[in-house]
Amino acid sequence: MNIGIIVNETLTIRMYNDAVEKQLLAKLIKLQRQVDHDRQQCELDAWLRLHLVTGQLKALFFISNRGATTTGKLADAIKVTPANTTGIINRLMEKNLITRTGDSNDRRVILLRSTSQGDELVAELRQKRKERVTELFNRLTAEDAEIVKQSLQIMVKAIENVEH
Repeated sequence: MNIGIIVNETLTIRMYNDAVEKQLLAKLIKLQRQVDHDRQQCELDAWLRLHLVTGQLKALFFISNRGATTTGKLADAIKVTPANTTGIINRLMEKNLITRTGDSNDRRVILLRSTSQGDELVAELRQKRKERVTELFNRLTAEDAEIVKQSLQIMVKAIENVEH
Protein backbone atom coordinates (compact mmCIF):
# COMPACT_ATOMS: atom_id res chain seq x y z
CA MET A 1 0.00 0.00 0.00
CA ASN A 2 1.19 3.52 -0.76
CA ILE A 3 2.39 5.42 2.32
CA GLY A 4 0.79 8.62 0.94
CA ILE A 5 -2.66 6.98 0.89
CA ILE A 6 -2.26 5.78 4.48
CA VAL A 7 -1.20 9.27 5.62
CA ASN A 8 -4.11 10.87 3.75
CA GLU A 9 -6.60 8.38 5.22
CA THR A 10 -5.17 8.95 8.71
CA LEU A 11 -5.41 12.74 8.29
CA THR A 12 -8.95 12.44 6.95
CA ILE A 13 -9.98 10.29 9.93
CA ARG A 14 -8.29 12.70 12.36
CA MET A 15 -9.99 15.71 10.71
CA TYR A 16 -13.35 13.92 10.91
CA ASN A 17 -12.79 13.07 14.59
CA ASP A 18 -11.77 16.67 15.31
CA ALA A 19 -14.94 17.94 13.61
CA VAL A 20 -17.10 15.49 15.60
CA GLU A 21 -15.35 16.52 18.84
CA LYS A 22 -15.89 20.20 18.04
CA GLN A 23 -19.58 19.57 17.36
CA LEU A 24 -19.93 17.62 20.60
CA LEU A 25 -18.13 20.33 22.56
CA ALA A 26 -20.35 23.00 21.00
CA LYS A 27 -23.45 21.01 21.97
CA LEU A 28 -22.19 20.49 25.54
CA ILE A 29 -21.49 24.21 25.90
CA LYS A 30 -24.94 25.08 24.52
CA LEU A 31 -26.62 22.70 26.96
CA GLN A 32 -24.59 24.05 29.89
CA ARG A 33 -25.61 27.59 28.92
CA GLN A 34 -29.27 26.56 28.95
CA VAL A 35 -28.90 25.11 32.45
CA ASP A 36 -26.97 28.19 33.61
CA HIS A 37 -29.58 30.50 32.09
CA ASP A 38 -32.36 28.83 34.06
CA ARG A 39 -30.35 29.02 37.28
CA GLN A 40 -29.42 32.64 36.67
CA GLN A 41 -33.02 33.58 35.90
CA CYS A 42 -34.15 32.04 39.17
CA GLU A 43 -31.42 33.93 41.04
CA LEU A 44 -32.16 37.15 39.15
CA ASP A 45 -35.80 37.08 40.23
CA ALA A 46 -34.69 36.79 43.87
CA TRP A 47 -31.93 39.43 43.48
CA LEU A 48 -34.25 42.01 41.92
CA ARG A 49 -36.28 42.12 45.13
CA LEU A 50 -33.21 42.97 47.23
CA HIS A 51 -32.58 46.59 46.26
CA LEU A 52 -28.86 45.88 45.99
CA VAL A 53 -26.74 46.59 42.94
CA THR A 54 -24.53 43.85 41.54
CA GLY A 55 -21.34 45.16 43.17
CA GLN A 56 -23.01 45.20 46.57
CA LEU A 57 -24.31 41.68 46.12
CA LYS A 58 -20.91 40.39 45.01
CA ALA A 59 -19.29 42.09 47.99
CA LEU A 60 -21.83 40.65 50.42
CA PHE A 61 -21.30 37.11 49.10
CA PHE A 62 -17.53 37.50 49.21
CA ILE A 63 -17.52 38.86 52.76
CA SER A 64 -20.00 36.24 53.96
CA ASN A 65 -17.97 33.41 52.39
CA ARG A 66 -14.70 34.66 53.90
CA GLY A 67 -16.00 35.30 57.40
CA ALA A 68 -13.75 38.37 57.55
CA THR A 69 -11.80 40.23 54.90
CA THR A 70 -10.07 43.51 54.24
CA THR A 71 -11.12 46.29 51.91
CA GLY A 72 -8.15 45.57 49.62
CA LYS A 73 -8.97 41.88 49.30
CA LEU A 74 -12.59 42.75 48.60
CA ALA A 75 -11.61 45.25 45.91
CA ASP A 76 -9.36 42.67 44.24
CA ALA A 77 -12.03 39.96 44.42
CA ILE A 78 -14.88 41.96 42.93
CA LYS A 79 -12.62 43.86 40.51
CA VAL A 80 -13.38 47.42 41.55
CA THR A 81 -11.22 50.32 42.64
CA PRO A 82 -10.67 50.97 46.34
CA ALA A 83 -12.74 54.18 45.99
CA ASN A 84 -15.68 52.21 44.62
CA THR A 85 -15.21 49.62 47.34
CA THR A 86 -15.65 52.30 49.99
CA GLY A 87 -19.02 53.27 48.52
CA ILE A 88 -20.14 49.65 48.33
CA ILE A 89 -19.07 49.04 51.93
CA ASN A 90 -20.85 52.17 53.16
CA ARG A 91 -24.12 51.17 51.47
CA LEU A 92 -23.93 47.62 52.85
CA MET A 93 -23.28 49.04 56.31
CA GLU A 94 -26.27 51.41 55.96
CA LYS A 95 -28.43 48.35 55.23
CA ASN A 96 -26.93 46.56 58.27
CA LEU A 97 -25.57 43.75 56.09
CA ILE A 98 -21.88 44.10 57.07
CA THR A 99 -19.74 45.63 59.80
CA ARG A 100 -16.34 47.29 59.67
CA THR A 101 -14.10 46.75 62.71
CA GLY A 102 -10.45 46.99 63.60
CA ASP A 103 -8.28 43.88 63.74
CA SER A 104 -7.35 43.10 67.34
CA ASN A 105 -3.92 41.88 66.16
CA ASP A 106 -3.12 44.91 63.97
CA ARG A 107 -4.90 48.21 64.53
CA ARG A 108 -3.99 49.38 61.03
CA VAL A 109 -6.14 46.63 59.49
CA ILE A 110 -9.88 47.12 59.07
CA LEU A 111 -11.90 43.91 58.82
CA LEU A 112 -15.24 43.53 57.06
CA ARG A 113 -17.69 40.95 58.37
CA SER A 114 -21.23 40.12 57.41
CA THR A 115 -23.89 40.68 60.04
CA SER A 116 -26.46 38.04 60.95
CA GLN A 117 -28.85 39.91 58.65
CA GLY A 118 -26.28 39.74 55.83
CA ASP A 119 -25.67 36.03 56.42
CA GLU A 120 -29.43 35.39 56.44
CA LEU A 121 -29.79 37.17 53.11
CA VAL A 122 -26.98 35.12 51.54
CA ALA A 123 -28.48 31.91 52.99
CA GLU A 124 -31.91 32.84 51.58
CA LEU A 125 -30.48 33.32 48.10
CA ARG A 126 -28.62 30.03 48.30
CA GLN A 127 -31.80 28.33 49.50
CA LYS A 128 -33.71 29.65 46.48
CA ARG A 129 -31.04 28.18 44.19
CA LYS A 130 -31.22 24.85 46.04
CA GLU A 131 -35.02 24.81 45.77
CA ARG A 132 -34.86 25.40 42.01
CA VAL A 133 -32.28 22.66 41.48
CA THR A 134 -34.31 20.29 43.67
CA GLU A 135 -37.44 21.09 41.66
CA LEU A 136 -35.61 20.25 38.43
CA PHE A 137 -34.08 17.05 39.79
CA ASN A 138 -37.49 15.92 41.07
CA ARG A 139 -38.75 16.06 37.48
CA LEU A 140 -36.23 13.41 36.40
CA THR A 141 -36.91 9.71 36.24
CA ALA A 142 -34.74 7.52 38.46
CA GLU A 143 -32.75 6.44 35.40
CA ASP A 144 -32.20 10.02 34.21
CA ALA A 145 -31.25 11.10 37.73
CA GLU A 146 -28.60 8.36 37.80
CA ILE A 147 -27.21 9.54 34.45
CA VAL A 148 -27.07 13.15 35.69
CA LYS A 149 -25.36 12.00 38.90
CA GLN A 150 -22.73 10.11 36.95
CA SER A 151 -22.22 13.06 34.60
CA LEU A 152 -21.79 15.45 37.51
CA GLN A 153 -19.31 13.09 39.15
CA ILE A 154 -17.29 13.09 35.92
CA MET A 155 -17.39 16.90 35.83
CA VAL A 156 -16.24 17.10 39.45
CA LYS A 157 -13.29 14.85 38.63
CA ALA A 158 -12.44 17.08 35.67
CA ILE A 159 -12.58 20.16 37.91
CA GLU A 160 -10.36 18.50 40.50
CA ASN A 161 -7.83 17.58 37.82
CA VAL A 162 -7.68 21.18 36.60
CA GLU A 163 -7.31 22.58 40.14
CA HIS A 164 -4.37 20.34 41.03
